[in-house]
Amino acid sequence: MSTRDELIAGYEFLIQEARRIAASLQPEQWSRAVDQDGWKGTEVLAHVAGIGGVVVPLVTALLNAPEGTNALNTATIDPMNAGIVAVRADKTPAELADEVAQSYGAVIEWVRNAPEETLAKRVTAGGHKDVTVSDALMRMTVLHGIAHIYSVYSAVFFSQEAP
Repeated sequence: MSTRDELIAGYEFLIQEARRIAASLQPEQWSRAVDQDGWKGTEVLAHVAGIGGVVVPLVTALLNAPEGTNALNTATIDPMNAGIVAVRADKTPAELADEVAQSYGAVIEWVRNAPEETLAKRVTAGGHKDVTVSDALMRMTVLHGIAHIYSVYSAVFFSQEAP
């Protein structure tokens, strides 16, 4: 089970790396395609920022799902992600990094105050079967966000077009 401190450290690292990438890439680097869906770097950062705002509702859905059922069974992930990105289309990388800090800062406060039994409850969400809420959060939000940020770095610095 991921501990409360591990989750908080993970979210703090995600905030740090969002700020770092926002400050380190040049404008032309942000426009490179990053993933198989064709998201550009700023769209990836917009996705990470937006996910921060849905973490607590996600936990609520996990906690309220009947035992043994997939809490994400009715979720329409692709349209949700497209909407998250679209509403942030005009934001700069710095603004997106600020949103990451704000939204995940609120998640950190939620984690600090969450009862231990909430973090330890076993849930199923997507391919994450019978895991604790804390492990679901670590995988679906912390590692997910870090993977996206790394994908931007990879597209810029490990592509055929890298400087």
